[in-house]
Amino acid sequence: ARALVAEPRVILFDEPLSNLDAKLREETRKLLRRFLGELGITAIYVTHDRVEALALSHTIAVMQAGRVVETGTPQHMYFDAQHRYVADFIGRANQFPAIVRQRENDYTLARCGLGTIHCQARDLPEGAEATLCIRPEFIRITRHEVGPGFNVIEGTIESMDFVGEVYEAEIRVNDERLLARIDPDVKATPGERVEIRLDPAHCLLLSA
Repeated sequence: ARALVAEPRVILFDEPLSNLDAKLREETRKLLRRFLGELGITAIYVTHDRVEALALSHTIAVMQAGRVVETGTPQHMYFDAQHRYVADFIGRANQFPAIVRQRENDYTLARCGLGTIHCQARDLPEGAEATLCIRPEFIRITRHEVGPGFNVIEGTIESMDFVGEVYEAEIRVNDERLLARIDPDVKATPGERVEIRLDPAHCLLLSA
């Protein structure tokens, strides 16, 4: 409040909400965004909280070891990051070593522990090492076969933790584990065999 009352052109925030409880942090974050917009103040906001970064920013810069690794809009950094470190830092992500196979129509195919996966098109040469990144919220789980499609694989649910709006589940596929977010309406249980669908648009290949 003391910093804002002078209406500076630029203000630096260094993790200002870190000592607040979760509900108050959310309320204060919304107020802060509104105040900055109304006053037209440029803010440089330092945080380790990905939700704060995504919710407050027009542009995000992710730093590693004192250097900026990548910059972009919140949407770019979450959905289309170019670096493995950035994809993992901005949000929870399943990451698997992969080998680029070939281009097929609008997709890049890659081989990993899950099988051969159709991915978002990337300009990577055939045979290149890469990392396949899939966020838990983009993994679709069904208990019954619903027909063919890209990236349809099978796995066994190993654990499920109820966290409110979803279950957070670990699913074993071959020798790999997938972290997935399962809708409570899907009546699945640990030990059950399920069908997994991975939307190619959300299968991201990153440079290894």
